[in-house]
Amino acid sequence: MTEELINQDPSQQNENSSLQNDQESEGQTVPKLTVGQQIIKIFTDPITFFQHLRNNPTWLLPLALIILMSIAFTSITKDQMLEYRKQMILDSEKIPEEFKDKSIEQIENMTPSAYYVQTVLGSVIGIVIVYAIGAGLFLVVGNFFLGGKATFKQMFALFTWANMVSIVEMLVKMILILQKNSVEVYTSLALLMDPAKSKTFLFQLLNAVDIFAIWKVILWAIGFGIIYRFSAKKSYITVISLYIVYVLVSIGFSRLFV
Repeated sequence: MTEELINQDPSQQNENSSLQNDQESEGQTVPKLTVGQQIIKIFTDPITFFQHLRNNPTWLLPLALIILMSIAFTSITKDQMLEYRKQMILDSEKIPEEFKDKSIEQIENMTPSAYYVQTVLGSVIGIVIVYAIGAGLFLVVGNFFLGGKATFKQMFALFTWANMVSIVEMLVKMILILQKNSVEVYTSLALLMDPAKSKTFLFQLLNAVDIFAIWKVILWAIGFGIIYRFSAKKSYITVISLYIVYVLVSIGFSRLFV
């Protein structure tokens, strides 16, 4: 090892020394959090949490918790969910009339086991795919468009941990759904409009300005800036811009099926 260092180019020795010093410095200043502290600090102290996450990009625990909560949510609100599906079919202008009765009959004849299998598979596959796409977009924008340096693992961890907000969201909305006996509950600016206009562009746009969505955007922006070491302004502009694009694409896509 000593011989290798002697034979190294002086500039390479300086680079290695600088890198080692940076790592030692980071090791002294970056907080190490226990699992319990991570779960608490993502909500109460996101700056400290994301400083920890930058060097410890874990994602399995939050992903498992979110999936379990999603399964519980869809199971507990099963009756309201199925009723909403039937109403969506009846109201759809894209489904031919001759297929509506058949589709509703299939829903009514669905066995509990079939529903729960769909729920589990849908939660696992859907959440993983959506989070992977979100992390990939963060990575592409951060690395290639903004000139930063991060790994997919870091971005996936960021995207997943910020979505811990979804657990709180599902708890709140589950209570509202059970009280109202309907899945059409809102925690967004859509509350200012008549629910009968839920298919309009304006309603869907206002529904995107949701208290939990804003919370996630704030966490994504904080984590994005800390992991990439970008300024807060740069991070917020980037994440908010990506969210706006996502909302517009989602609204456009959803309108193809109503």
